[in-house]
Amino acid sequence: MSSSKEKATEKYVAREFRKSFSLGLFFLVVTLILPVLNQFAGGFMARKLFGEISVTYMYSVLFIYIVAWVITIYYVLRTDREEEEH
Repeated sequence: MSSSKEKATEKYVAREFRKSFSLGLFFLVVTLILPVLNQFAGGFMARKLFGEISVTYMYSVLFIYIVAWVITIYYVLRTDREEEEH
């Protein structure tokens, strides 16, 4: 493999690593906020929204699920756009 192809591959791998790592770190932070909120805002997080559905349940089931899908869609669209550019 020529030197220019190796450098291009290294740049691509580094860019993909940074993108994947930053999105993974963002998801980890979103996930780890839940126990922090439960610890420091327990009264609010235990509040019933409707029926037996609490704020904690809505955060953990809906919000984290939606964030996972948004991250996935963002990653796919951005990667497709970057691949089309090269």
